[in-house]
Amino acid sequence: MRFGRFGIPLPHSLKFRLIAVLLLAAVIPVSLIGGISYYTIYNLLSGKLEKGIHSTLNQEKTSLDATLSNLDYASQQLALIGDIRNRYEAYIHRKDPLERSEIEKDVYKYTTIVNYTNPDLGFMSYYLPDDGSFLFSNMNVNPELHILQFPRIATPYAGLEFLGPHRTLYPYSDNTVLSVLRTVGGGAGEKRIAVYIETNFKVFSDRLSRIPYGLPIKHVLLNAKGEAVYSEQMDVFPLNRQADLKRAKGRSYFASGEDVVFAAEGKAGWTLLTVIARKEFFHETNEWIARFAAVGLLSIGASLLLAWFIWRTIYRPLVRLNRYLQHTAATLFNEPIRKTGVTEFDELLGTFGFMKGEIVGLLKEIELKERNKRDLEVEKLLYQINPHFIHNTLNTVQWLAKMNGQRDIFELVSYFIEVLDYNLGKEGKVVTIRQELKAVGDYVSLQRIRYQHAFRVDFEVEDDTLDIPFPRFLLQPLVENALYHGFHNKDGFIRVTIAREKDGFVCVRIADNGEGMSQEKRSQLFDKPADAAKKAGLGIGLAYVQNTIRSFYGEQYGMQVESEPGVGTTITMRLPDETGGEL
Repeated sequence: MRFGRFGIPLPHSLKFRLIAVLLLAAVIPVSLIGGISYYTIYNLLSGKLEKGIHSTLNQEKTSLDATLSNLDYASQQLALIGDIRNRYEAYIHRKDPLERSEIEKDVYKYTTIVNYTNPDLGFMSYYLPDDGSFLFSNMNVNPELHILQFPRIATPYAGLEFLGPHRTLYPYSDNTVLSVLRTVGGGAGEKRIAVYIETNFKVFSDRLSRIPYGLPIKHVLLNAKGEAVYSEQMDVFPLNRQADLKRAKGRSYFASGEDVVFAAEGKAGWTLLTVIARKEFFHETNEWIARFAAVGLLSIGASLLLAWFIWRTIYRPLVRLNRYLQHTAATLFNEPIRKTGVTEFDELLGTFGFMKGEIVGLLKEIELKERNKRDLEVEKLLYQINPHFIHNTLNTVQWLAKMNGQRDIFELVSYFIEVLDYNLGKEGKVVTIRQELKAVGDYVSLQRIRYQHAFRVDFEVEDDTLDIPFPRFLLQPLVENALYHGFHNKDGFIRVTIAREKDGFVCVRIADNGEGMSQEKRSQLFDKPADAAKKAGLGIGLAYVQNTIRSFYGEQYGMQVESEPGVGTTITMRLPDETGGEL
């Protein structure tokens, strides 16, 4: 990437330079016009909505303040003008029913006067907070409800509480009401007495705007503690849960999830919220943005179309040539070369096609040479092993001819012929596991005759693996290695396990309880053996098996060796259930 005079990156690509120039020609004027227009339209629309919603919310707040003030004033009339304390004392000390009736009539007279001057009031009563009883009620009282259960809107000062919204105490109505509880303190030993008055909540809720400026809104009333006591948006502001009003400080509104919230605080400390869906609040602004975006995208699209025409004429042939070069570098030679219609590029592509054909032929030749080389190495290792084995076996025949009768010689020679024929490759390069196990069994029988020390070879082979193709002469070198180098003429056992796995693989495991080996010796197992080791027959078997596995199955396969001195050695091969070599 090159950089210009002011540090601006300049792409080398012709395509990007064409696109960049045409896009800048379209984007710069659209961005300037759009930015100025957006700022202007946003201020107009948002300012109009904010002022209108704030004005409506303040009117609603004033209405609720007036409703609560009316309750406060009415409670003062009953508590102070009605002389609540003296009337209560006179009532409880009178025993004559007629005298009590006169006091009740006097109280009801004041109640009627207060109700007449405030027609929105409903249930009114004296209330004894200490025992929860009512006195001089103008209506029946619902015994299942208790004032202590009602939510508190605010407590402006001690002795005065605004309650609600809650169900009325009148048992024959389901109306929701707001109420006031004014407690008048007494002297020492005197019961507390209070005035309780209700007003229908509908008086306030009817004044709440539902669709100001065409926007559907919801209302939430928070008490002085910030807890929701009334909510039309239960999913965002559930009842009795405290709302976070810190974001409303110094702001006309704040965001809450998918909503926009306006807040207004009342005189007593409560807060009234107006909740509007964000998509509705920004509807007009978003519509304008969408229209402008459509115009901007149309302009950018036209610029891209012009860039595409230029690219189609000049740049596309370069891209095609670059793709062919990348595929060739990644050895993907199958994609055909197509003409571009431009003479100069077609001549270049023709030359490139000829060069690709030469590369493919050269790679095939190299691959064939490498395969032949690998096969020769395997055969070389194989013939290094066989003479060594034949030599030892012939020595055994000579020893048996001298020491035993012809029966032993016959058995030995028979086994020897079976093993020799198999090892010399008369069965082909690939056999079945069944054939390989037969050859290993013959080899083990032969070694039992040859060696005097006892050893046991157990075979645990699943039946469904017996006919799986398998490289010839793969197991015998591993068993032979365990006999020669694991036991050192000592007793022991070898277990050969072959099992099919669920993912299309066969697990072959050869384990012995021999002397084992150290970590250092195990790390050198597959190193190229020295000439002296070759002559002694050490290390050739494992090298042969490793090379055979990779020749038939691929470089990613091989043997895993686990060994511990004094415990034994386990060799594991996890191979596909089909060979990759030729039969």
